[in-house]
Amino acid sequence: MLLETVFHYRTLIGKCELGCGLDWDEIEHITRIEHGFAAGARDGRRFVRQLIELPATMRGDHINDPIDIAELGPGGLVCRRAPFVARGEIVEIVIDIGERSYRFRAQGVWLKDDGEDYRVGLKFVGMPVCLHKVQISTHVVDVVDKIRSAAA
Repeated sequence: MLLETVFHYRTLIGKCELGCGLDWDEIEHITRIEHGFAAGARDGRRFVRQLIELPATMRGDHINDPIDIAELGPGGLVCRRAPFVARGEIVEIVIDIGERSYRFRAQGVWLKDDGEDYRVGLKFVGMPVCLHKVQISTHVVDVVDKIRSAAA
């Protein structure tokens, strides 16, 4: 799956940035991923982004909005139906799939009008996190659930 490949790549790059180093298998894995995404890269980008339709949530300073991820690659993503994100602003992208919640930090690179909302280009920064959600007790509907359903 594309999301898991990008998550794994960003995790290995984050490990390098922390100074932990990689073993030979991890180096080979990074090389294979980079080779696969480097083919056809243009517009000065290092990696090509692949088209994808993936719902997510963008979080930041005064931001907690649902978005649609339209393109995804090891270097970043493009999202639609997004709020205003200034160039250089750091946001968190939360992608919930089943019992896993993938969280990426990203920096605003460009912004274009997209109807009532914006189309935003984001560059990944830092190491992502994957949370495994476990429900201990029965969920009780609260105000947050009502806000989400009203926004959809």
